[in-house]
Amino acid sequence: MAGYRWAMEVASALRVSRLATAALATAAIVVLGSGTPTGATGPARTPSQSRAVPHSQVVSRSRVSSQSRVLPRTRAVPHSGVLPPRNPPKNLPPDPNFYAYCASGALDDTVACNSKALQAINRARASERIGSLRFNLANFLKLSVADQLFVIADLERVSRGEPPMTALTIGLDKVAQAGAGADTDPISSARKLPGGSEVRAWGSNWAGGSENALGSDDGWMYNDGFGSDNGACPYASAAGCWGHRDNILRVWTSDLAGCPAASSQLVMGAAYARSSKWTTSFAEIFLAACGPEPTGQVYTWTQAQAAIGIK
Repeated sequence: MAGYRWAMEVASALRVSRLATAALATAAIVVLGSGTPTGATGPARTPSQSRAVPHSQVVSRSRVSSQSRVLPRTRAVPHSGVLPPRNPPKNLPPDPNFYAYCASGALDDTVACNSKALQAINRARASERIGSLRFNLANFLKLSVADQLFVIADLERVSRGEPPMTALTIGLDKVAQAGAGADTDPISSARKLPGGSEVRAWGSNWAGGSENALGSDDGWMYNDGFGSDNGACPYASAAGCWGHRDNILRVWTSDLAGCPAASSQLVMGAAYARSSKWTTSFAEIFLAACGPEPTGQVYTWTQAQAAIGIK
């Protein structure tokens, strides 16, 4: 089996190390003003258009704020599961080991592979005493890889009482595509989103060699601590431990302090690309902004819920 690589970048970016079974990944957090990251570009997408992304390889990376990871946890809904700043007590390698059911070194969007990956995710979720993710897997697999990354991230969030990322946008998809194409963390330098909202903070994830979006989610969420080959987690108390998970479940209240609830915008970009080094490359970026609803939305959480048969 190939090896996964995971790493964590905080502001100035730490580099990649290996994870257990299928890719390269990194994580990092950036709060606007904490650094001067360069922008990234990629293929544009048409709003609301159905995307049939080729089944090539995908890599994903993440960036996180350089401020303390002890973030506020104020929410208007009950908490469930393990939420930042807390993290799971230990890594949970996939059970069942879905890699045995997947095409090695290639994107595998078959039901056989993904159903085992979903079983592993749900078994890991049981350790947090939260219910299984239940949705129409066949319909999920009809989505593009980018949409799948968006959907599984939001499912992890909302099932724990977190607000969803409301949409993928053209601009952030381009940023994610650039990261995926370069086997690196997506990086955003935008100060404002199309529509005028002010960017407050963003975080991004990258992984290479994973067979699919669900497999990447399993590694980022449940096998990202000390001993997991997360290169930013060389010892148990390292800041980079569980960095990918923290990005996916990040609480944005401190970043959006002073922003009216109606003007708080949580949006996302996601992408998949072939990788000459890792065969697959997955990338996603999460962003918090304050102001009008962003324009250029290409796929929304409302659309996703209808597509996979959940309320």
